Amino acid sequence: MMAVTRKHVGLSAAGAVLAGVLVSHWEGMNLTAVHLPFDPPGVVTVCGGITNYDWPWLKVGMKFTKEQCQEELSHVAERYADKVVVCVPSLPTMPPHRQAAIASFAVNLGPGKICGTSIARDLNAGRVKEACDAMVKYVTANGKFLQGLYNRRTDAMWGERPWCLRED
Repeated sequence: MMAVTRKHVGLSAAGAVLAGVLVSHWEGMNLTAVHLPFDPPGVVTVCGGITNYDWPWLKVGMKFTKEQCQEELSHVAERYADKVVVCVPSLPTMPPHRQAAIASFAVNLGPGKICGTSIARDLNAGRVKEACDAMVKYVTANGKFLQGLYNRRTDAMWGERPWCLRED
């Protein structure tokens, strides 16, 4: 049997799968690439959260299967988590649900944007509750409050904050 090697260091296998599930829960699963009205001009989104920042070749109208999207969402979450590890080196040792919440949050904010925030500082200081609570501050896009972002951060079952607080 061949050994499996991982190119990404930010998430465990469970964390990557959970992150893909969490991102697709909140982003939906659009199989055709589109420009969403609340995204900045020029941003194209597909598969519930993959953008032309992730895939520079992505164009409006391109189509993908659900299976392609689910697999790619986990890979995108891993790539974003790799950027978080630069400023939160303990990410790979965190419980899988916390890894998933942080990766989902990073996918939503954009690569590297967690670094320099109180979230990164609190995680590095071992203040998990404070870090997870701070996620709720990030509920605007283009300066406007979005109920959907608030729900994404706080929902009891699927929210990034509750998942971040979990120890499993």
